[in-house]
Amino acid sequence: MVRGIDEMNDEHIYKIAIVGFGPKGLYGLERLTAFLKDRAISKNVEVHIFNSTSFFGAGDVYRTDQPHCLIMNYANGNINVWPKQLPKPIPNHTPDFVAWLKERNVKKSSTTDFAPRAMVGTYLNECYHNLISHLPVNVNVVPHIGWVVNVENSKQGFALYYTNEKKQESTIAVDQILFTTGHITYKSHIAPKRASRNNIGFIYPTDKKLVVVAPGTSVAIKGMGLTCIDAVLALTEGRGGNFIKNADNFFNYVASGQEPKQMHLFSRSGLPMVPRDGTPLDDKPLQFFTEKALIKIKARRPINFNETLLPLIKKEFYWAYYHTLFQQYGWELKGGLDFEKIRAQVVQFHKQFRDVAYFSWQRIVNPFAEKRNITNGELREYIQFLIHEAELGADKSPFIAAVSTWRKISPLFNELYSYGGLDAASHKEFDTYYFGLFNRLSYGPPLENMKKILALHTSGLLNFSFAKSVTVVKDNDDGEWSLIGEKRKETKVQFLINATIPRAGQQGFKNELYQNLEKNKYITPFINSSSSTYHPGCIALNKNGNPVNEYGEVNKAFTFYGTPTEGITYDNDTLSRTRNDFATIWAKNICKDLQKKNRRIAHYEREEQVL
Repeated sequence: MVRGIDEMNDEHIYKIAIVGFGPKGLYGLERLTAFLKDRAISKNVEVHIFNSTSFFGAGDVYRTDQPHCLIMNYANGNINVWPKQLPKPIPNHTPDFVAWLKERNVKKSSTTDFAPRAMVGTYLNECYHNLISHLPVNVNVVPHIGWVVNVENSKQGFALYYTNEKKQESTIAVDQILFTTGHITYKSHIAPKRASRNNIGFIYPTDKKLVVVAPGTSVAIKGMGLTCIDAVLALTEGRGGNFIKNADNFFNYVASGQEPKQMHLFSRSGLPMVPRDGTPLDDKPLQFFTEKALIKIKARRPINFNETLLPLIKKEFYWAYYHTLFQQYGWELKGGLDFEKIRAQVVQFHKQFRDVAYFSWQRIVNPFAEKRNITNGELREYIQFLIHEAELGADKSPFIAAVSTWRKISPLFNELYSYGGLDAASHKEFDTYYFGLFNRLSYGPPLENMKKILALHTSGLLNFSFAKSVTVVKDNDDGEWSLIGEKRKETKVQFLINATIPRAGQQGFKNELYQNLEKNKYITPFINSSSSTYHPGCIALNKNGNPVNEYGEVNKAFTFYGTPTEGITYDNDTLSRTRNDFATIWAKNICKDLQKKNRRIAHYEREEQVL
């Protein structure tokens, strides 16, 4: 349970702050309490948790009040707050998400289903309450709704300054801080003074941010990823529209009359993400991007991505493509061979089946790369192709088998990428191009959502004519926007929505907290200076997630976990309990610190007795 601060002797309280309390903050608290109990720490511990809203454990991404039409792109079977490693979590009843859904008789509760994000948020919030109701007697959790804006040195450790939901400013002294600030890490929570009402810079929560979009208006949406789909569905299904499944297992859209007149989608590539059906990855081993190959590659750090890693990635895509294609024709592609012998098998295959298209890396990653513009019809046909392939699945679609390969490669790639493992030029190229490419290919939306996008295009509500190579011009301060495409094709829109998620960038820290941490010399930007120079816009960290300042000094009192480590680590999935798990390291180190303090106190007490 959450107890009042005055119930504990303040002089003997070890104080900890967790700044940002979405899933990663929850994971940090869970590991901390598990280790405190396992190590029999008796010292009084007070944990102050800070979140910008009341959705503790869920954070803004999984807040429980969002529309249920916004669903996950992460299958149910992947979601579990409670880790399997020791020490065990302190609550007795710790169901994973699938078990939790079945306990509540939810219809779509299989491991391959995709749940509404609000439902995931409810699970996360219940896990939080379950956790704090089983706290050890010496542990107190104090929740705060507000924003931490600064940290400074103090006599008691560190003074943490925050502004609560009523705009009141307060200060708390703490010994240790875990920063799990999520996407706000790269975004200011203070609205610009001259914010335009018709320029929406961040769509969440959708029911509050998108309410200004009036029915019957025209809208442009920047970005064609998962956030874009959320925006589109919030403006249609979220406003009372209905998707009715037809005889072909596709959808017809029935409008409510509250939708925009038309939505124009555009992005740098002009391409949607590849949808998926929730089926887990198969257990076929990688052939080229392997642990054995990594041993030699790691010894050559910093690594040139294009010369060293990309050829292996292409070979894995090639292998997966033909392994599935061969099966469709009753052939078997033999593995465990060098690439030339595999290619020889492919040559023999195509001699017999001359009409079957060869593997093409370019056709897989971007079939429109050479085109300045993608027409409305071309993009529609491409979406239909993606839906068809996703319905076949990796067992029957060579295309899906190939693009799914990155999910197998990703954990191994993280080991090579992290802490400046790539040379500076490669690091920059990966961050600015390949990161988005592999996300688009391998971490796309549920198949159902892509079918909804197709239905909305059929209904005329979605337009792809400006998908690629568009220039956006604001006509005046509060007026319309012009979208200008190829050959001076132009249309007017009343609202511009930015449906991209902020990431680390070379412009420096935009968030006030991180600006102050840098000003106070607690953090410094990481610079990859191997071969050339690249500023990814992230924090310099050691392998425990502790910041390293400009003098090379490590601050063990601060730990960063999740999104704040992006750029120096790779792919910190919001719900993953294993990827770049700084929470476990942090919890262990806090226990070590407490044990040291206990030994020092015991030593002083013995000296006093002698005196």
